[in-house]
Amino acid sequence: MSTKQTSLAAKRARRPLRVRQFLALSLAAVMVPTIGGCSGIGRGQKLVTPELAELANEDIDLARAAAENTNRLIDPAFVGKTTVVQDPWGFESARLFFKQSHTLFVAENSDAAKLRAASIAVSQRAPMVVYDDSVRNDIYRLAEDVGANLIVTVGKVPFADAFYPGEERQHQVVRDPGNTKALGEYTAFGFTSKVIVDPNRMVEEVAALDSNEKIELKAAWEPLPQQISHKKMPAIPGSARRDGQMSPNIVATSQSPIANVVNANAYGGTVLIMTDPDPSATKVGAAMVAGLEEGPVVALGPEFGSAKEFSAKISRGWTE
Repeated sequence: MSTKQTSLAAKRARRPLRVRQFLALSLAAVMVPTIGGCSGIGRGQKLVTPELAELANEDIDLARAAAENTNRLIDPAFVGKTTVVQDPWGFESARLFFKQSHTLFVAENSDAAKLRAASIAVSQRAPMVVYDDSVRNDIYRLAEDVGANLIVTVGKVPFADAFYPGEERQHQVVRDPGNTKALGEYTAFGFTSKVIVDPNRMVEEVAALDSNEKIELKAAWEPLPQQISHKKMPAIPGSARRDGQMSPNIVATSQSPIANVVNANAYGGTVLIMTDPDPSATKVGAAMVAGLEEGPVVALGPEFGSAKEFSAKISRGWTE
């Protein structure tokens, strides 16, 4: 082979190497800003999610959080509104998130009953309230307002005694027997049990329920009495999420009423758990509602104060 031919072959052999080197440098130039943009969270990922609570302060960009919070489609019912749900029984949040529902759950005011009702309500995307003698008459009014033909009571709910079995009435009232068999009859799905050990985690666990996963939450400190059910329980139709993936930012604390968290979750919203009801107290809390001093945001408990007070705290922001 001549010297000229050898030189030409060498050039051809080197050409792919130059191309590979160029591509490698180009990729590096593209990747570096992405990696350096925000520690732990890439630019292609959402920052304001339930996982936000696990981030260190240095990994939280408040300007980015505000941009996320204010630049997305929102259910028109919530646009420009700051809402603080004061009602501890769930009626206010049920009306806020549900205009119509086939079923209404009424739970005894005990942790075990509330967790059982929460598990089924989120699974089938139906509203839930907690029973108290002071709101007895409100139960039927709510059922009528949302068009609920079926009322399912969980635990010891004296409301059911006056109306059971209910087939002859406008609303069918059914006592939940508290057993596993009934869950399958309600939903046609098998449920997996999850035992909560710490009562302070109840709100967080209810907020994390996924309607597709069929989890039955149980309280380790308070077993739910079960009955043998000879009569088959009625089917409870499952519904699609009501928010159309346009829910506002929704926040709660470990002190928020369980029913409010259930109703927000069943609606389709993502409930963000704050360690302090004052969003200016922590950087995580500030990020969850950054830019939303004029809404849209929903706070699920009286611990957040009035809507005006909560808006002022959002506006105050977080400072080191």
